Parts: sequence; structure tokens; C-alpha cells
Amino acid sequence: MSAALTPDGYRWWVNPDSKVWSLVRARAAQLNSDGCTWATEFYKDACLYHDILCSTHADLDGTPILWEEAHLRFRQVIQSRSLFGRFSPMAWWRYWAVRRFARKW
Repeated sequence: MSAALTPDGYRWWVNPDSKVWSLVRARAAQLNSDGCTWATEFYKDACLYHDILCSTHADLDGTPILWEEAHLRFRQVIQSRSLFGRFSPMAWWRYWAVRRFARKW
């Protein structure tokens, strides 16, 4: 099972109070993640999670993850926390930027 889904199929990142976010912050600190490179820290947890996915090429539980999936989850985390939901302009432009400028693995 991927760490992205709980046993009931719920995407944990929708809940900003999820205990998993403390794990994300701790793992990001181990990796010396800087959070939101070249951007505001407005969605810092999303940036930390994205940094973990891109640095380790795996989800939090060690499940391998593809380049595109890492960026897609980044967008979904921001969308889940935005008042605009799926239509969040910030989610879409950051998604475009990481796909355009992040190095592929």
C-alpha cells in the first residue's frame, strides 16, 4: 500500500492536521530540505513533501514513485488546502514550474 492512501482509500494530505505531516517535516529535516525553493513558503508542507519524493524517488513508506507522480501529488496537496480547490492558480503554476524546471530522475 502506498503511503499516499490510508487503508480506507483516504488521501491523508487532505487533512492538514494529519499526524503524517509531522513525519514529513522530520524526514525533510533529515534530507536538509529547504522547503519552497524560489517561492514563498505559503504551502511549505507541500514543498517539503515534494522534496522528499524527488530526493528519495519513493513515498514515505519506501514505495517507488515516478517523476510525474511526485509533481502530481505536489499539485494535489496545494489544491486540497486552497479555497479554490482543483482550480487553484497557485497549484497549477507551481505544478507547471516543477515539471518544467525540476531535473528528471
